[in-house]
Amino acid sequence: MNILLIPLMFVAGLGLLLCALANLLTWSNQFGAVMSLFNEELQTSISMALVGGLFAVWIPAVLIAQHINNGNRLNFSWKKVLAGCPDWMRYAAFTIFGYAIVNFLLIVTSPDIGNEQGIKAFSGHGMAFYAMAFSIFYSSWRLPRILRTHYCPAGHEVAYEDKFCPTCGLPTAQSGQDGL
Repeated sequence: MNILLIPLMFVAGLGLLLCALANLLTWSNQFGAVMSLFNEELQTSISMALVGGLFAVWIPAVLIAQHINNGNRLNFSWKKVLAGCPDWMRYAAFTIFGYAIVNFLLIVTSPDIGNEQGIKAFSGHGMAFYAMAFSIFYSSWRLPRILRTHYCPAGHEVAYEDKFCPTCGLPTAQSGQDGL
């Protein structure tokens, strides 16, 4: 799995940069001028690559996040998922996510209607999804033990950060299976 994380991080990072560039260009009213440098076929290819790349990185990111949380959607924890990220990366990912919400609200309340509004909306949301996917992949790459299945001495599956088994109460450090 670790071998796939680096190309996925690359795609997520590239998508984040391209969405940020598109978002910046739309807010500065330069998007049309820059896109006029490319023919219509290339413009379509770039758009499709950004959309396709979003699905290509988001689906594995969701699967990894669910695995880290032991499939528990009710007690989902971003803290667990992003445990391998430095603090600045976690804050940046959540800041970009907040920006996507503000960006969307500004677009919805704007009287302007047009193609550039749609590009602003997509690129803002794309930034959020690409940033979170990149952070999930980076966390998993930097802290690979969060992807492994851990067991207590009695054989119950436990989360990587558990000190005691939630089922039987035995200390998990005795198992020796985590490689910690």
